[in-house]
Amino acid sequence: MLSPEEKDTYVVSALGAVGTGKSSLLNAITAAYTFETGNGIESKTKKVNGVVKEWKYVPNVRYCHLIDTPGLIDSTVIDRHTVQEMTRYFKSLVYGVSAFFLVFNINDIRLDAYTQNMLILFHQLLGKEFWNFVVIVFTHVDEELRDDLEENMEAVIDSEDGFVSEIRRIYKLPKSFQPSVIFTSTQNVNKSSYTKRHIRELFYAVGMCESRNNGKRFNCNWLTQIMAQSTEEQKSGFIVDSIKDAWSSVKTNSCQMQ
Repeated sequence: MLSPEEKDTYVVSALGAVGTGKSSLLNAITAAYTFETGNGIESKTKKVNGVVKEWKYVPNVRYCHLIDTPGLIDSTVIDRHTVQEMTRYFKSLVYGVSAFFLVFNINDIRLDAYTQNMLILFHQLLGKEFWNFVVIVFTHVDEELRDDLEENMEAVIDSEDGFVSEIRRIYKLPKSFQPSVIFTSTQNVNKSSYTKRHIRELFYAVGMCESRNNGKRFNCNWLTQIMAQSTEEQKSGFIVDSIKDAWSSVKTNSCQMQ
């Protein structure tokens, strides 16, 4: 039975707001209805969920541990259920992460408050090296709509005022921060060569994350500290305390951004 500990298994976490297509994206990777999907308005993903499946439509057989997430953080409050799901989520990362997919809908290319707060929290907990493993994914770029979406796509990749430039500005990242940006559809993956091509692009982007980090997954002192806790209860307590401390910084930074 394959597990996240296997070094040849890619570990991929999908992050983003409700309606961006995280679950559909992961389903496209597996070419199966692996994760329940919503209608774009109300999320069907209520809990952190992870499965190990084969990454389809790539040159060689490669397995991946895919981690689907609900909304992990609200813009104004962090409640008990949220903390519980975040605890489960961070426990799922303790064997390392090959890539974090930051998933956005191409029809809404704003860096919304949800995403800004989530990224502040991750930066606080995981450290600046987290950014070296980020892949930015824009969904709903369906083949028949691609021409109509050119303006949004150009706005994303603009070298001066584009999406990546805005992330660098907000989080004070160096100009060397140049993550892979993938525009993809998740429709008709079994029949569409267009969608299959983008699924391969995602696969290669994950490989690039590991390659530029000496072939290693992301890990950090904080995740190592989680593993060092003796019991599951102690691990949970350590994560909860860390989240609460980091959340104070999130609220402070949110006020400064407004």
